[in-house]
Amino acid sequence: MKPASIGAFIAVTVIGLIAGRAPLHAQSPSDTIAIEDNAKPWSQGVPTTTRQAAQDLFLEGNRLFKIPLFARAAEQYTAALSQWKHPAFYFNLALAQLNLGQEVEARSNLEQALKHGEQPLGAERFQLGQKQLQDLERRLGRIRVSCQTEGAEVTLDGVSLFSGPGSYEGWVKAKAHEITAKRPDYLSEARRVVVSSGELKSLDLKLITLSEAAESGRRWVTWKPWAVVAAGGAVAASAGVLHALSAKNFRTYDDKFRQLDCAAISDAQSPGCTKEQISSALRSQLSHAELERKMALGGYIVGGSLVAAGVVLLYMNRPHLKEQPAANSFTERVTVVPAISTDMLGLLVTMTH
Repeated sequence: MKPASIGAFIAVTVIGLIAGRAPLHAQSPSDTIAIEDNAKPWSQGVPTTTRQAAQDLFLEGNRLFKIPLFARAAEQYTAALSQWKHPAFYFNLALAQLNLGQEVEARSNLEQALKHGEQPLGAERFQLGQKQLQDLERRLGRIRVSCQTEGAEVTLDGVSLFSGPGSYEGWVKAKAHEITAKRPDYLSEARRVVVSSGELKSLDLKLITLSEAAESGRRWVTWKPWAVVAAGGAVAASAGVLHALSAKNFRTYDDKFRQLDCAAISDAQSPGCTKEQISSALRSQLSHAELERKMALGGYIVGGSLVAAGVVLLYMNRPHLKEQPAANSFTERVTVVPAISTDMLGLLVTMTH
């Protein structure tokens, strides 16, 4: 089953109201941002009216953050950023995402917030943001994925990364992740990777066609069963040659035997030839013919058995796709993360299965 977030937000007050301010907090709903400075890199090309509208969304996000309604606050910050890429908007969005347990997204937004230095945030918040970013990067891991198969769709935990050929490198939570690569008429590949804190995991995915996969699913290389069939055929053919030679030798023996004087007498007193009346050369020819016949019969049995075995091996070696074991990448668990606002400390409880 794919992970499903259940009971998305349960804020449980564990300390209640606390004096002072939390280490990382959003601005007050009444705090405004200077919107008249056109020289700042984040303001260039953005009309004043657009900045004002973005600031209104930002202030509404701050109000929701303080309640706290972090998910709704994050929506307001995201809407503000769609109009004006101010570092403070990135900063507050990162704080909301931290309270929602979205550490990977928060790291990216903190990086954007700190990109222009301390001036847009203030020295204190800038330093706190740097510490928070360093802490996040110690807790998170990174993953690098490459796939050179043309047209392969590569996903991470069900989210599309790129279409091959290509590669991706990014931050992920320190846990188990499932990476898949798919393309029509190709055998899909799925990898379950456990990434630890501060670790970089690299994967190279390569898809093969279904026909190639079927060939790779053979028990043995193609020529081996055919070699058994061919060997059986060769033994049977050799037995056929021996059988023909033995038949010829039997005919020769019969012809020479009839020429013997004792073989011509057929009265009751002399029923046939005794051993002494048959020359040793003729007896040897008979023995040789009998040996060839026995060898031919044995050859037929061995050759037939080899051919039958080869046919069975050919059937067993027919192409087929290897059975892929189903990998369950996710386990049921409960995650608890702090939920911080300006005057309140709580817990965010998330259940996944």
